[in-house]
Amino acid sequence: GILRWSTDSVPAGQRFDYFQQALESAVIPMWVSSDQRDCFRNDVAMAMLGPLAALRLSGTPHASHRGLREIERSLERSFHLIINLSSSWMLEHSGRNRMLPGDAILTDSSFGHMLRTDSDYDIVHLKLPEGWLRQWVPSPGALVGRRIPVASGWGRALATYAMQLTPQFAVDSPLPSQVLTDHLGALLALATHEATGAVLQPDVAEKGLRDRTRELLRQRCTEFALTATDVATVLGISVRTLHRNLGLFGESFGAMLMAGRVEVALRMLESPIHRRLTVAEIGRRSGFPDPSHFSRVVHARLGRTPNQIRNARTTPPQVPTDPQ
Repeated sequence: GILRWSTDSVPAGQRFDYFQQALESAVIPMWVSSDQRDCFRNDVAMAMLGPLAALRLSGTPHASHRGLREIERSLERSFHLIINLSSSWMLEHSGRNRMLPGDAILTDSSFGHMLRTDSDYDIVHLKLPEGWLRQWVPSPGALVGRRIPVASGWGRALATYAMQLTPQFAVDSPLPSQVLTDHLGALLALATHEATGAVLQPDVAEKGLRDRTRELLRQRCTEFALTATDVATVLGISVRTLHRNLGLFGESFGAMLMAGRVEVALRMLESPIHRRLTVAEIGRRSGFPDPSHFSRVVHARLGRTPNQIRNARTTPPQVPTDPQ
């Protein structure tokens, strides 16, 4: 489920302390200041997404500070991917960055910070365990404190994807959490390569691995709970190697999995043999247990809903009438 903290639930005089306690419980220890004490309001929501914590924070202007005292009170090291959804704000953390709407940044709990919002804010905040992140980015310091602009290549893909990982999506997602977190890890790795100027050049062996991955996904894409770990195990490689390999070609496990499922669904929707099946059953047999998700994915990729595709195959062609 979703854990929620709202300053609306306590008297005005207790809101600062309440918000600080919420941040320490959900994120990491820090202290808060604000010039708008009379109208101070902030909300925090959190849900687990596999080993990660997906948070949504919003509210009125304030500043959050983290110094040596707060660092010493932290129980463990963690990293934090923050995506700005609305107004710009300032972050001092291994540098100074003005964060614009759509920008993302990775922070490290080992260092202090000062985050100041000058107007109402809204962010998605993903708390990443150190062990999990290092599977994808062995040297996170290369990305920590560097603004990931919304206009950059892989940075844009990362921010656009990560901002969808809200607490509500974490509990409602039709996909296993590992599929979602693996995709996030792959995008983080690619964004790090881009930020550090690394050049990715696939060779013949890497092309062969990509082709074997694609073929295996075509064979098993209809399995509801198929994960990158399952595929990597069959291929005899690590999950990180799998995602890195797909990233070399600008592809991702999640996108390739969806493409395979849509391909299966399209064949069934256009086949007279499967006319007896409902659209929802075709979606289920294609790997989509949720009919609404099935319809959205097909429409996004093919420009038509499953019903439109099926009806197009059964509607007889219109014979033009003779104007005479």
